[in-house]
Amino acid sequence: MLFTKPPKRDYFNPDHIHKPLFRERPHSSRSRSHTLLILVSLLCFLLGVVVSPLSRAESGELMMQSEDRESTPALLHSTDVELQVNGMIAHVTYSQTFTNDSDEWKNGVYTFPLNENAAINSMEMLIGDRVILGKIKPKAQAQEAFDAAKKAGKKASLTQQQRPNLFTQHLANIAPGEKITVKLQYIQQVNYDNGEFSFHLPTTLTPRYIPGIPIKDLSDTVLSTQAFANSDKTEIESNQAPQSSGNNSSRLTSNNTFIAGWALPTNEVSDADKITPFMATAQPDSNTNQLSFNATINAGVPLDSINSAGHRLNWHSIENARNQYRVWLGDKQVTMNKDVWLRWRPSKDSTPQAAYFAENIDSDHYALVMLTPPQVNPDDLQDFPRDVTFIIDTSGSMGGRPIQDAKAALKLAIERLETQDRFNIVAFNTSYTKLFSQPANTKPHNIKTALAFISELNANGGTEMAGALYEALNAQSKENHIKQIVFITDGAVGNEAALFSLIQQQLGSARLFTVGIGSAPNSYFMTRAAQFGRGSYVFIDNQNNIQKEMQRLFSKLESPVLSNLSLTLPKNMWHRDDIEVYPKRLPDLYAGEPLLINLKVPDLAPEDHEHGKDLVENTEDNSLVLEGTLTDKDGNTHRWQRSIKARYLAAERNNNVSDNSANTKPPRSNQNKGIATAWARKKIAALMDEKALGREENEVKNDIINVALTHSLITAYTSFVAIEEVVSRPESVNVSSQNIKNLMPQGTQMRAVSYPQTSANINFYLAIGALSSLFWVLLYSSAIQRFLLRQCRIFKKDERVTHNG
Repeated sequence: MLFTKPPKRDYFNPDHIHKPLFRERPHSSRSRSHTLLILVSLLCFLLGVVVSPLSRAESGELMMQSEDRESTPALLHSTDVELQVNGMIAHVTYSQTFTNDSDEWKNGVYTFPLNENAAINSMEMLIGDRVILGKIKPKAQAQEAFDAAKKAGKKASLTQQQRPNLFTQHLANIAPGEKITVKLQYIQQVNYDNGEFSFHLPTTLTPRYIPGIPIKDLSDTVLSTQAFANSDKTEIESNQAPQSSGNNSSRLTSNNTFIAGWALPTNEVSDADKITPFMATAQPDSNTNQLSFNATINAGVPLDSINSAGHRLNWHSIENARNQYRVWLGDKQVTMNKDVWLRWRPSKDSTPQAAYFAENIDSDHYALVMLTPPQVNPDDLQDFPRDVTFIIDTSGSMGGRPIQDAKAALKLAIERLETQDRFNIVAFNTSYTKLFSQPANTKPHNIKTALAFISELNANGGTEMAGALYEALNAQSKENHIKQIVFITDGAVGNEAALFSLIQQQLGSARLFTVGIGSAPNSYFMTRAAQFGRGSYVFIDNQNNIQKEMQRLFSKLESPVLSNLSLTLPKNMWHRDDIEVYPKRLPDLYAGEPLLINLKVPDLAPEDHEHGKDLVENTEDNSLVLEGTLTDKDGNTHRWQRSIKARYLAAERNNNVSDNSANTKPPRSNQNKGIATAWARKKIAALMDEKALGREENEVKNDIINVALTHSLITAYTSFVAIEEVVSRPESVNVSSQNIKNLMPQGTQMRAVSYPQTSANINFYLAIGALSSLFWVLLYSSAIQRFLLRQCRIFKKDERVTHNG
């Protein structure tokens, strides 16, 4: 930590005047060199003292792990996940159980990750056989209700969103020996790429880098103490004396809100304390942070395989249920230190090319449409030379297995370059370094230089992405070359919105591709950065998958873009301004990528139905049509299209279909629930993107709240709160608080501090300043001067005696 106890001086907000160290002396004709020495030594010393803690605070150098490393914390945590996949929609029941294993009453805070597409639409609190339903409220109202219940001694839980993939669970008044379960239900859109479906369940997070300078909250005594004290075993209430709280407790600010993390809010990440939970290293035979996982997959088509690279799986088909499969982990419980990636692949003759899933709520029609462009042979298409800039993250969070995987992936990419390509490498941590001043050709000596450069890379320092991104985005590309950027990182940053804005503003004609590294990457940053960069992304979730995932990326990098996309809606949707389609701007598509479209048709007219039956299907006016262009190797442009019939069924009827070909009437399946929620989540994500790009926050906030309350969704501006109305904790009984730690991702090293000092050599300044100051004191102490003068005279006298003798 920076200090073992709070510093005696507030270097950030000095509020007192220091007396001079020495009395003023009359001006003398002494050599100006002495005065210069005084000024230089004083400057060095002050620079070392003041800048050292300031620079550390600027780069967020705080402990990720508190001093309290006891293996049996008071609040134990476990998670149980039940997954039901229907077509393209995953329904998840996510149950968190908290057990108070102490003899004290406890409040708890747990920060946990979910997939960035997770749409939490239900929450309830279970205490024994009692069930308390959660209510969706604007965030401030939910917080106020929770705080009041906590103070009154009522059991309560509050679920908040900090990022689209990061949430916080607050619990109040858990009795000694008591167990409380918070059950969340959420909808998640299944990913489909290169003929394979996948579901991602995060279990922990890689500690995020917090750039910027601590904001004025640092002057708050409690918050300042939290920053400079490595651990704290007391709970500080406003205007109250400290109370014992046992293990790992969190401090409270003056307004009684938890400080749940190790980082301080900064001018760049104002909620840093809420997205930096304390971390712990996984221990053998631990009884906390354990996960159980079971799934049922109803894909609608027969499957060839179901697998997970990082976990042992068991699976089998369900008897008397066509194309349905049951999946469970090989171990009853697993440690929550690496994400679960569940993948399933349909048989070759069953791979879907188009699908239309729909849900009617009242008079509104919602649909999720998948359209896959036709497969083409890359050899038949135009082959453009490329300018590729590879960005590799070498920050401290990449230490251990991640940096080795990142270097292996980068070496594969370098060796794959074609003779007509040009390339460069930008490595970054606290600062960035370019391999070449300008993109270089792929001659053997340049490839050899690049491979040697990669071999020497090590993980340390902060995660200052902006400079490296700006450098890559503004690199000059050669005429007739396609400009591509491949960004290899764990995405462990807290200033995502600022980076998205940078990418959008500086992208130009370039395309940005992201490669997620590590057991628990920030998938929100990786996927959205690729979206803003009009590229694509892959995740390397296991070292054995490096070759496979990089090959998937190569096929996209080396294939021409399917461009100029346009979507034609069915005739009854023409000329309607109230239809909402996401994404609003159709992206470029790469090899193996489908286009997923979420749409809403408000107040679908009764004449669009015929006694609850489908519209007449033998008309092209009832089709959604996706069109685009490809360019062959001779430079000729070819148009292609994919279409599917729209279905408008009564709400009580099954209304989901899928096509294995462009125009074949697809079979039916019971897969309608959750389409509206998936659409709402996509709309909210689009609104948050508008905020990141500069739209007025209050306007975005109002729009999001309207959608969230209608669809009962947790967002950045709405939360779920559940309160038991009876008082359970007597007013005379004290309660203490605990931060529930996350586990460090498997293969990632626990660092003593989260971020390094700035590039300035502060220790050097301290040493020079201290020595200079010591010399200064000796030089100007009159007593020491007289002593030195006497010694000098004695020395000279002895020298004369010796000489005369």
